[in-house]
Amino acid sequence: MIPESFIPRNDDLGLDRQMPHEYHPTKAKLIEAVTVLLKSHKSSELTVDMVLTESNISKGSLYHHFEDLEDLIEIALLARYAKWVDINVVTMSSILVNARSSKDIYMGLVKVTERSQDRNLSKERFFRAEVLSKSHSSPRFAKKLQDLQEQLTDSLTDLIREAQEKNYYDKSNDPKAIAVFIQAYTLGKIVDDISSSQVNQENYNALINKIIKEIFMKQ
Repeated sequence: MIPESFIPRNDDLGLDRQMPHEYHPTKAKLIEAVTVLLKSHKSSELTVDMVLTESNISKGSLYHHFEDLEDLIEIALLARYAKWVDINVVTMSSILVNARSSKDIYMGLVKVTERSQDRNLSKERFFRAEVLSKSHSSPRFAKKLQDLQEQLTDSLTDLIREAQEKNYYDKSNDPKAIAVFIQAYTLGKIVDDISSSQVNQENYNALINKIIKEIFMKQ
């Protein structure tokens, strides 16, 4: 059985952790300031003055580390998205490493369903949707996001292929298709997030788990 501790809690998603150490301290502080502002503002609402006030960094330093405000916002969005990517890869890796049977894989994915579909994560789903939609208006951002998204899909594909080799997943399904499906259903709940009459959560989770079990799992 997959230990409960190997599936990240909804309150432990790591999306508010400090910026990676590879950033210059001033650059990291500016990115962190934008991350804080994005909790209460849309990216289109941010101004240079808002960022400087939040970070207590000079305008000269901002333009030394970034091409412009939009460059800073894009990097902040990608930094947060990258954390989500890391969490998903670690979660799926933990499920696979600790699994001893197809049932263990399935029970791990049941926990992923339960937590990824939580109503309390609606803001995170909207954030992911905003990041994805932004790629349509900014070719520069689209290229950066493309590399990050491919990293996630490729990592999940490799994990699923490994599980298929262990006969945990049905080998008749393309591993990349499964990887994309997993990402799609964790985001897809956003359709219900905006509804005034939301679907019964237990019924919705049960449907997802049924699809996973009957189509993807090795019987």
